[in-house]
Amino acid sequence: MSSFIAACLWAISANVIAMIPWGQPYRLHWNLARVLVLALPFMLYFVGVQHGLIWQFAALAVAIFQLRLMLRHMFRQALQKWRSR
Repeated sequence: MSSFIAACLWAISANVIAMIPWGQPYRLHWNLARVLVLALPFMLYFVGVQHGLIWQFAALAVAIFQLRLMLRHMFRQALQKWRSR
């Protein structure tokens, strides 16, 4: 399987997860998004190995754009825990 196909499947799954309603399955939404974040370094690595650094940065830019709200939320939580020490 090409790494571009894997990156496209990752992007499609991110969009499907984003469509989960924010009602009762709120935890499901965030847990699935965390799985995407954990899979992101592997996907970026394979894109970089097969297609080069430019495409790796392009995939990283797309991933950051798609997960910007979750990354902002996780950064704020980590910063809060660090400040409370």
